[in-house]
Amino acid sequence: MRDNVPPGRSDREYAAMPPGRKILGLDIARTVAITLAMLNHSFIATNVWEDFFEQKPHFAFVVRLATPMFIILFGALLEVVYRNRADRDGIQSVTARLFERAFLCWLLYALTLIPVLWMGRLSLKSAFFGALLAGKIPLSDILRYYAILFFLAPLILVARLRWGLAPLLIASTAILLLHPLFVLLPAPPPNFAHYVPARLADLLLGIGDAVAGPSVLHSLFFVAVGMLIGWLLSEDRSADAEVRKSVTRRFLLLCGALGVGALATYFMGPEKVTAETAAGMVLRNANHPFYFFCGALGTAMIVALCRSVRQGGPGLDRATMLGRRSLFTFSAGNAFLIFVTRDYDQSIPERLLLSGLFFVVVVGLAALYDIVMQPDALTSPNPVVRVSSRWWRAITDPVNRLLRTAALRLTSLLSWVPIFSQREVQSSQR
Repeated sequence: MRDNVPPGRSDREYAAMPPGRKILGLDIARTVAITLAMLNHSFIATNVWEDFFEQKPHFAFVVRLATPMFIILFGALLEVVYRNRADRDGIQSVTARLFERAFLCWLLYALTLIPVLWMGRLSLKSAFFGALLAGKIPLSDILRYYAILFFLAPLILVARLRWGLAPLLIASTAILLLHPLFVLLPAPPPNFAHYVPARLADLLLGIGDAVAGPSVLHSLFFVAVGMLIGWLLSEDRSADAEVRKSVTRRFLLLCGALGVGALATYFMGPEKVTAETAAGMVLRNANHPFYFFCGALGTAMIVALCRSVRQGGPGLDRATMLGRRSLFTFSAGNAFLIFVTRDYDQSIPERLLLSGLFFVVVVGLAALYDIVMQPDALTSPNPVVRVSSRWWRAITDPVNRLLRTAALRLTSLLSWVPIFSQREVQSSQR
């Protein structure tokens, strides 16, 4: 299936895009994010994460930056790829493509149920609700967020085009600062309707038992920060050295503002902020604002470092392969890790080595996929590559057509909604 391909372009056309049209910093940052995520999941597969790394909160915090990074990079993608086209051609020009990506993320999330059921880790009832996004599937939660956020993306882009970035940042920050009130809001009864209303309230709004953080509503802060970063990276492509210096100053200002936000919310309750709660799941599941400011700060610093790379080449292409194939790497890699997850009784050094081996296998799967998806794979002199590419396309092309048809029909059904039936404001505020 296609990975990281802007709307309206085939895989071959995107691969042929000149390096100057791409933002290398985003490719590198996405590679960092998927590497952190798959390392974390490889450690979880051997239980060495809980037995060893959980006791090292500073390391755990860095590795768990993967979730904020994925959501922030989603916002950057909206700004860099989709906002420009929506600004030029209207929101309807990107809606079907966004819905297609939403359906793809949902399908990959649901397919993760196959290894989970095979290994007997979920009941059929739990799997059914999991496929409806009302339950958690091990290791694959970010796909659930992506599916929902891609469905919401047209509304986010409309708000961006009409009002600019500042209102989005202010509104999403205000939601975070209302945390003491959110914890007081009543939640649906936990045992009502097979827990579905309670789980959805937790997932979408951050109301309830705090087991599915961060909520989609609170994650809009990450999306808004990502759109700001995407705008900065777009400005950073200027040939004017003064413009690039101004981008550096804005990155420093952004990091400073996020740092102030983290300090200002450090003592906000009712949860207690410690190194352990910040590195673990406590603040994340509770949607505590400190988690969001620190996650955004860490991501902004990583992206600021990644933007220093300005020259591409074959070596960089190989190094960022995981980032370019992040959706496949995450889906196929987690399916493999679910199959091999069990209670290993080896020592911690042996399990660390085993986790490293699992990670290498995940990278190998992504590398094979990358070879099969190369533009010239169908005519490769290597018969294995040629046949594999044909088989893969024979399987995935009908699926892609089905997803595209579903997205077009959903877009057509929504054509009566004013924001989807006419071109939006063509000048975006900043």
